[in-house]
Amino acid sequence: MLFGYVGAGLQALAALLVVVSFPISPLWLVAGLLLVVAGTAWWSWKLFPRNFMMPTFAGTLQLVLWMLLMGVGVGVMGWGR
Repeated sequence: MLFGYVGAGLQALAALLVVVSFPISPLWLVAGLLLVVAGTAWWSWKLFPRNFMMPTFAGTLQLVLWMLLMGVGVGVMGWGR
């Protein structure tokens, strides 16, 4: 059950970080990331009864993707508003 809580926390943090990065990132990037976060969250919780680690894996993937796109895309490449 602990991994369910950890996965839920990671996925909630990923969604929160996407939302608070809205002022500095383009709309298409925020919309795409929100779709990815929602889709992978739904998928991981669907698989949770068979694989209890899936929400944790998905939450980690969401956060790494956010760090990559915000750090490299917005920070280095200059994708901004």
